[in-house]
This record gives sequence, structure tokens and C-alpha cells, in this order.
Amino acid sequence: MSRPDDIHAADRPLDRAIRALYWVGYRLMLGVDFVLRPRTEGAYVAVWHDGRLLLIRNSYKGVHTLPAGGIKRGERAVEAARRELCEEVGIAVPTDALRESFQTLSLTEYKRDHIRVFDLRLDSPPPLRLDGREVIWAGFRTPEEALRLPLHAPVAAYVRATLSQDRED
Repeated sequence: MSRPDDIHAADRPLDRAIRALYWVGYRLMLGVDFVLRPRTEGAYVAVWHDGRLLLIRNSYKGVHTLPAGGIKRGERAVEAARRELCEEVGIAVPTDALRESFQTLSLTEYKRDHIRVFDLRLDSPPPLRLDGREVIWAGFRTPEEALRLPLHAPVAAYVRATLSQDRED
């Protein structure tokens, strides 16, 4: 379900080679996590504009997700969310623009990942910058449209929670 306003990263030879390294690295990480079963913490950012949610696709996964990443030692969750948002899609915002709205425990990818989702509400669509290596696609979708896509499990849980909260309001 591609749309004219979706963003597809450029497909340059060097980017393709680096995407291959991401693919291999991700699978190696899954193998290590299968053995170690680590406890991790992640920060996700749900960027909303006009009732639609920004979704991305990483080059090494077959599902849609949100800009996200691990929380580094000594880093606050909101700082990790801000950092990942800038690194993955080029949106730079102060930490006080992000509001924690959801938490879940994800048992996907052979780990116990405590995930925090931060909402960012924007009045105008943000300019997006994809690196073409880690992130290869971005697009805005309504929650209902998002749920028809293959979503990373914690993102699907967030979207369902958002829909049920909207119905209660």
C-alpha cells in the first residue's frame, strides 16, 4: 500500500552493501540473544500528524515499526527516544516535546525488552531524512491502516492501545 507521500531511500551501491551488513549483523545478534536471553530497554517514538502515525521499515527486518532503539547505560529513556528519532528519520526535537504514553514488555527477538513509547504530536508534516542503510522506507498511516500492515509486535500493541483509548474518550 504505497502512497505518493511515502519516502523511499535512495538505492546506491554502497548503501546496498551496508544494508547487507545490517542484515547479517541483525541475524548474528538474534543468535546471541537466543543463547543469552538478555533483558533490555528500548525507547520508541510515535510521531503523529493529522491523525496519522509515522511508520518506518528497517533494511534488515520484514515488519513496519516506529523510530526506536536501545537505551544506553546512564541514558534516560526520553533522551534515547530523542536520539533515535534524529538518527533514524532526521527529526530533531527537544526532549520536552516527547510525552511517554505507553509501556510494554516485549518477548520478541529472544529477549525481555521493556519498551517505552513516547508520543510526538506535530501540526505540520516533518521533513524526513532516511539514511538508506538502516531505514529504507517511511510513511504516515492511520492506526487502522497500520494494523493491516505487518507490524513489529510492540508497535501493534501500542496502536491497539491507542485505538481503544480513542474509543473511550
